[in-house]
Formats: sequence, structure tokens, C-alpha cells
Amino acid sequence: MKTNKIIIIGCCLLLTAFLLGAAGVIRLADAAAPESTDADRLIGVLITNEYLDLLDEEQFLNDHMGLLVEGGQISEAETAKYQGRLYATLTEILHTDEETGEFFVGKEYVFDGVDGIRLIAPQITDEDGSYSGTTVDEGISDAGVSFLSTDQGEHISLKGTIYVASGNGLDRLYFNPVYQSPDGRVYVVSGHGVFWDSQEIPGASWTTKLSENREASTDDGAGFSSGTEVEVTVQLIDRPERTALLQFGGGHTLLDESDYQPGALPECLDVLPDTQYILLETASAAGVSRTLFQREDAYAYAFYCRDDGICIKQSCQIGWDDPQ
Repeated sequence: MKTNKIIIIGCCLLLTAFLLGAAGVIRLADAAAPESTDADRLIGVLITNEYLDLLDEEQFLNDHMGLLVEGGQISEAETAKYQGRLYATLTEILHTDEETGEFFVGKEYVFDGVDGIRLIAPQITDEDGSYSGTTVDEGISDAGVSFLSTDQGEHISLKGTIYVASGNGLDRLYFNPVYQSPDGRVYVVSGHGVFWDSQEIPGASWTTKLSENREASTDDGAGFSSGTEVEVTVQLIDRPERTALLQFGGGHTLLDESDYQPGALPECLDVLPDTQYILLETASAAGVSRTLFQREDAYAYAFYCRDDGICIKQSCQIGWDDPQ
């Protein structure tokens, strides 16, 4: 009997997520804000392939057993009261400086045991002091992070795109809000899902927005506001099968063509002296697409697809000779 009730709860949650996702744009104002945490602030999102089940099932069933047996409906707001939190651990991570190649140690908040994509901007406090950190995991492309701090308030904006290969089997993503409490602890709560047909045509997209705004007054009566906005777009694309970089000279003469497997672009492309522009060709089952790069472009970009269906945008520095 207990198993049946849990299945009923899960179906209700999935149905709610589906109805939200079907609209194409999800806006979660004060998304899943936990109760009795007025000072906790939204700092980003943890995106997972599976529903992040943090529901206190035992307490939920104890409080709603009669209603469930009678086939009654339980509101999303009521269910949210029983959602738990998963706290992150501040961990030292070894990084490589992309420009110098040197190693350095940074600190990030890690959600142990959860396979997800982080787009978060926590405040980090350690022996070096307190500073704003940003974590943008692989899987987030075209990321944009901005901080605005004035005497009137502090605001954070986080944006990015997740590219997914159409027809690769991935047909849903869950967007779980991440918060930070005044004592510095970072945690995630269960969020909502975006669902689509795995055979949806390339070009389809869905946007999820999580936002939070707070108003307060200082001791002298001046107004003070803080806010966070997180915007993530899911974009379906053709699965890349081959990549080529073509260098053209004057009169559109082909000077060089280099073929690569997706994900195998060189760190830097050696450009021939007479090259005027570069075409990047991406072949897929749907055909060939081309992107133009000129001398004002410092990098070329191409996609490769991970086993889970998420496509990563790889960069390749263009080693132009002196401008002509």
C-alpha cells in the first residue's frame, strides 16, 4: 500500500512539471523558496537529468494519508513544505589557467552524490576573506554572469544555454534552485522539469527563468534591494558528426582544409599568411552547416556531443598573422 501512495505522489509531481514545461517558457518567481529562510538568497541553479527527490515521504504520507486514499488533490505549495535540502560542501578544486597552462587551486561548492550542471554565484568565505565566486559547469554554453553592487542594492544575473542533440534520447532536464543562507551554507531544493519529445526537430528551444527580489530598509531609513535572476535556455541541435576548418585567400581561393572529429579541434589553428577568412563546416545527418570567421574573430567554435546527449561548445584559438 505504501508503494502505491508513493507512486501517486510521483505522478502528481511529474504532471505538474509537464504542464509547466509544455508552455515553452517557465518563470519561477521566488522559485521554491524554503519556509522560515527570509534571509536566504537565490544564487543559481543545479540542472539534473533526473528528478531531485528530496521529499520527506514519511511525514508527507502521515499528514495526507486520508486525502490520498480518498483520491484528493494536494497543491504544489502544500507539497513544497515537505521538500528537504541537499547541502553542498566547499571543496578545493585543481584548475588549469587556459592562457598560461599553470595549475592553481580554487574553491567550489560541490553537491556530493549528485550528477548535475551548476550555474551558481555563491559568496565564498575562507582564509583569504570573503569574495564572490562563480561556477559554470561544462554543459553551459554562451554563459553570462554579472554582478551589480551599489549603495542601493546588490543584484546577480546568470544566463546560459544548454545545447542538446536532437534524437539522442535525452528528453528532459530538471532545474533545481540553489540558495545560500546568511551563515554561508549552500543548498539545493527540488525544482521543476522541462520535457520534450526526444525526436523534436533541431531549432526548438525552451527557456527557464528563476528570479528573486527582496526589498529592505537600512537603519537610516534608506531603501535597499537585492535580487537574483537565472535564465537558462535548452536548444536542440543536430548531432555533429564531422568538423572541418577551411582557409580561404583572395578571390575565395581554398588554401587549406583540415578535418577533425567532433571534440578534437586543436587548441590553436595555424593560419596561412594569405588567409582572408575561415569557414567552419559541421556535418550532421541533416546536412552541412557553415560558420564564417574573419580577422576580428579570435576564436572559432564547434560542437561535440557527450554520451548523455548534451553538446559542448569547444573553442579553437585562431592564430592570425599580422592584419593585412
